[in-house]
Amino acid sequence: MGSGKGYLTFALYDYLHNVLKLNTEITGVEYRQDMVDLCNRIAGKSGFNQLNFVQGTIEEFESEHINLLIALHACDTATDDAIYKGIRAGAELIVVAPCCHKQIRREIEKNKAENELNFLTKYGIFLERQAEMVTDGIRALILEYFGYKTKVFEFISDAHTPKNVLVVGIKSKERDDKKAGILKKIQETKTYFGIDYHHLERLLKLS
Repeated sequence: MGSGKGYLTFALYDYLHNVLKLNTEITGVEYRQDMVDLCNRIAGKSGFNQLNFVQGTIEEFESEHINLLIALHACDTATDDAIYKGIRAGAELIVVAPCCHKQIRREIEKNKAENELNFLTKYGIFLERQAEMVTDGIRALILEYFGYKTKVFEFISDAHTPKNVLVVGIKSKERDDKKAGILKKIQETKTYFGIDYHHLERLLKLS
Protein backbone atom coordinates (compact mmCIF):
# COMPACT_ATOMS: atom_id res chain seq x y z
CA MET A 1 0.00 0.00 0.00
CA GLY A 2 1.66 3.23 -1.21
CA SER A 3 4.38 1.31 -3.05
CA GLY A 4 6.19 4.31 -4.58
CA LYS A 5 9.18 3.19 -6.66
CA GLY A 6 8.68 -0.33 -5.41
CA TYR A 7 11.96 -0.96 -3.58
CA LEU A 8 10.28 -2.87 -0.76
CA THR A 9 7.78 -4.53 -3.08
CA PHE A 10 10.43 -5.92 -5.43
CA ALA A 11 12.57 -7.09 -2.51
CA LEU A 12 9.59 -8.83 -0.93
CA TYR A 13 8.66 -10.56 -4.18
CA ASP A 14 12.22 -11.77 -4.69
CA TYR A 15 12.45 -13.05 -1.11
CA LEU A 16 9.13 -14.88 -1.17
CA HIS A 17 9.62 -16.42 -4.62
CA ASN A 18 13.34 -17.00 -4.93
CA VAL A 19 14.38 -17.57 -1.31
CA LEU A 20 11.31 -19.11 0.34
CA LYS A 21 10.04 -20.65 -2.93
CA LEU A 22 6.46 -19.56 -2.25
CA ASN A 23 3.93 -19.15 -5.04
CA THR A 24 2.62 -15.69 -4.24
CA GLU A 25 0.86 -12.90 -6.07
CA ILE A 26 1.84 -9.37 -5.03
CA THR A 27 0.13 -6.10 -5.91
CA GLY A 28 1.64 -2.69 -5.31
CA VAL A 29 -0.88 0.13 -4.91
CA GLU A 30 0.39 3.59 -5.83
CA TYR A 31 -1.37 6.88 -6.61
CA ARG A 32 1.21 8.24 -9.08
CA GLN A 33 0.70 6.78 -12.54
CA ASP A 34 4.32 7.36 -13.60
CA MET A 35 5.53 5.24 -10.68
CA VAL A 36 3.01 2.51 -11.55
CA ASP A 37 4.16 2.44 -15.18
CA LEU A 38 7.84 2.40 -14.17
CA CYS A 39 7.39 -0.48 -11.71
CA ASN A 40 5.31 -2.56 -14.14
CA ARG A 41 8.02 -2.17 -16.80
CA ILE A 42 10.72 -3.26 -14.34
CA ALA A 43 8.62 -6.22 -13.16
CA GLY A 44 8.16 -7.33 -16.77
CA LYS A 45 11.87 -7.03 -17.60
CA SER A 46 12.76 -8.91 -14.41
CA GLY A 47 10.45 -11.82 -15.17
CA PHE A 48 8.46 -11.15 -12.00
CA ASN A 49 5.29 -12.49 -13.57
CA GLN A 50 3.15 -12.53 -10.43
CA LEU A 51 3.97 -8.96 -9.42
CA ASN A 52 1.88 -6.06 -10.66
CA PHE A 53 1.28 -2.45 -9.74
CA VAL A 54 -2.06 -0.61 -9.93
CA GLN A 55 -2.87 3.09 -9.87
CA GLY A 56 -5.15 4.45 -7.18
CA THR A 57 -5.46 5.41 -3.55
CA ILE A 58 -5.31 2.95 -0.68
CA GLU A 59 -8.84 4.00 0.21
CA GLU A 60 -10.11 3.06 -3.27
CA PHE A 61 -8.30 -0.27 -3.56
CA GLU A 62 -10.55 -3.31 -3.23
CA SER A 63 -9.51 -6.91 -2.64
CA GLU A 64 -11.18 -9.68 -0.70
CA HIS A 65 -8.13 -11.94 -0.79
CA ILE A 66 -5.20 -10.54 1.18
CA ASN A 67 -2.91 -12.79 3.22
CA LEU A 68 -0.28 -10.16 3.99
CA LEU A 69 -0.70 -6.38 3.90
CA ILE A 70 2.27 -4.01 4.10
CA ALA A 71 2.33 -0.21 4.16
CA LEU A 72 5.62 1.66 4.47
CA HIS A 73 5.27 5.32 5.48
CA ALA A 74 1.74 5.81 4.16
CA CYS A 75 1.15 9.38 5.29
CA ASP A 76 -1.15 10.19 8.22
CA THR A 77 -4.59 8.56 7.80
CA ALA A 78 -3.45 6.56 4.73
CA THR A 79 -1.94 4.16 7.28
CA ASP A 80 -5.41 3.82 8.80
CA ASP A 81 -6.83 3.16 5.33
CA ALA A 82 -4.27 0.37 4.88
CA ILE A 83 -5.00 -1.23 8.27
CA TYR A 84 -8.72 -1.01 7.51
CA LYS A 85 -8.27 -2.84 4.20
CA GLY A 86 -6.26 -5.55 5.94
CA ILE A 87 -8.79 -6.06 8.71
CA ARG A 88 -11.75 -6.12 6.33
CA ALA A 89 -9.99 -8.68 4.09
CA GLY A 90 -9.09 -10.85 7.08
CA ALA A 91 -5.37 -10.59 6.36
CA GLU A 92 -3.28 -13.04 8.40
CA LEU A 93 -0.53 -10.45 8.84
CA ILE A 94 -0.69 -6.64 8.80
CA VAL A 95 2.59 -4.71 8.89
CA VAL A 96 2.66 -0.90 8.79
CA ALA A 97 5.35 1.70 9.36
CA PRO A 98 3.29 4.84 10.09
CA CYS A 99 4.21 8.37 9.08
CA CYS A 100 3.02 11.94 9.69
CA HIS A 101 0.54 11.54 12.57
CA LYS A 102 -1.33 14.75 11.82
CA GLN A 103 -4.95 13.78 12.48
CA ILE A 104 -4.58 13.04 16.20
CA ARG A 105 -2.22 15.97 16.75
CA ARG A 106 -4.88 18.31 15.32
CA GLU A 107 -7.46 16.78 17.65
CA ILE A 108 -5.22 17.28 20.71
CA GLU A 109 -4.39 20.87 19.71
CA LYS A 110 -8.02 21.71 19.00
CA ASN A 111 -9.52 20.48 22.26
CA LYS A 112 -6.67 21.26 24.68
CA ALA A 113 -7.63 18.72 27.35
CA GLU A 114 -6.24 19.38 30.81
CA ASN A 115 -4.20 16.43 32.09
CA GLU A 116 -0.99 15.55 33.92
CA LEU A 117 1.05 15.73 30.69
CA ASN A 118 0.38 19.41 29.99
CA PHE A 119 3.84 20.35 31.21
CA LEU A 120 5.22 18.28 28.32
CA THR A 121 2.72 18.82 25.54
CA LYS A 122 2.96 22.60 25.73
CA TYR A 123 6.19 22.10 23.74
CA GLY A 124 5.61 21.37 20.07
CA ILE A 125 8.20 18.60 19.72
CA PHE A 126 6.84 16.73 22.75
CA LEU A 127 3.27 17.17 21.52
CA GLU A 128 4.29 15.70 18.17
CA ARG A 129 5.87 12.67 19.82
CA GLN A 130 2.90 12.21 22.12
CA ALA A 131 0.50 12.36 19.16
CA GLU A 132 2.56 9.69 17.39
CA MET A 133 2.41 7.34 20.38
CA VAL A 134 -1.30 7.91 20.98
CA THR A 135 -2.13 7.41 17.29
CA ASP A 136 -0.23 4.13 17.02
CA GLY A 137 -1.33 2.96 20.47
CA ILE A 138 -4.98 3.25 19.46
CA ARG A 139 -4.20 1.50 16.17
CA ALA A 140 -2.73 -1.40 18.13
CA LEU A 141 -5.80 -1.54 20.38
CA ILE A 142 -8.12 -1.60 17.38
CA LEU A 143 -6.14 -4.44 15.83
CA GLU A 144 -6.48 -6.33 19.12
CA TYR A 145 -10.24 -5.70 19.10
CA PHE A 146 -10.44 -7.49 15.75
CA GLY A 147 -8.46 -10.48 16.93
CA TYR A 148 -4.86 -9.54 16.12
CA LYS A 149 -1.91 -10.09 18.41
CA THR A 150 0.03 -6.84 18.15
CA LYS A 151 3.65 -5.80 18.38
CA VAL A 152 5.07 -2.27 18.19
CA PHE A 153 8.82 -1.86 17.84
CA GLU A 154 11.63 0.00 16.08
CA PHE A 155 12.65 -1.77 12.89
CA ILE A 156 15.69 0.39 12.16
CA SER A 157 17.91 2.78 14.11
CA ASP A 158 16.62 6.35 14.42
CA ALA A 159 20.04 7.40 13.10
CA HIS A 160 18.64 6.50 9.66
CA THR A 161 15.06 7.79 9.99
CA PRO A 162 12.86 9.01 12.84
CA LYS A 163 9.91 7.23 11.17
CA ASN A 164 11.14 3.87 12.42
CA VAL A 165 8.20 2.41 14.32
CA LEU A 166 6.61 -0.78 13.02
CA VAL A 167 3.09 -1.82 14.02
CA VAL A 168 2.46 -5.52 13.41
CA GLY A 169 -0.82 -7.41 13.71
CA ILE A 170 -0.89 -11.23 13.57
CA LYS A 171 -4.34 -12.74 13.12
CA SER A 172 -5.44 -14.96 15.96
CA LYS A 173 -8.76 -16.02 17.46
CA GLU A 174 -11.08 -13.15 18.36
CA ARG A 175 -11.86 -12.90 22.06
CA ASP A 176 -15.31 -11.44 22.60
CA ASP A 177 -14.64 -11.21 26.34
CA LYS A 178 -11.89 -8.66 25.68
CA LYS A 179 -13.76 -6.41 23.27
CA ALA A 180 -15.65 -4.33 25.82
CA GLY A 181 -12.45 -3.66 27.76
CA ILE A 182 -10.61 -2.58 24.61
CA LEU A 183 -13.38 -0.17 23.60
CA LYS A 184 -13.36 1.24 27.13
CA LYS A 185 -9.59 1.80 26.97
CA ILE A 186 -9.89 3.54 23.58
CA GLN A 187 -12.61 5.85 24.92
CA GLU A 188 -10.65 6.63 28.08
CA THR A 189 -7.58 7.48 26.00
CA LYS A 190 -9.57 9.76 23.71
CA THR A 191 -11.15 11.55 26.67
CA TYR A 192 -7.81 12.00 28.44
CA PHE A 193 -6.17 13.60 25.42
CA GLY A 194 -9.23 15.49 24.15
CA ILE A 195 -9.66 13.42 20.99
CA ASP A 196 -13.07 13.41 19.31
CA TYR A 197 -12.25 10.55 16.95
CA HIS A 198 -9.48 8.38 15.53
CA HIS A 199 -9.69 7.88 11.76
CA LEU A 200 -9.33 4.08 11.89
CA GLU A 201 -12.00 3.91 14.59
CA ARG A 202 -14.34 5.87 12.33
CA LEU A 203 -13.60 3.69 9.28
CA LEU A 204 -14.49 0.57 11.27
CA LYS A 205 -17.57 2.23 12.84
CA LEU A 206 -16.43 1.58 16.39
CA SER A 207 -17.82 4.86 17.68
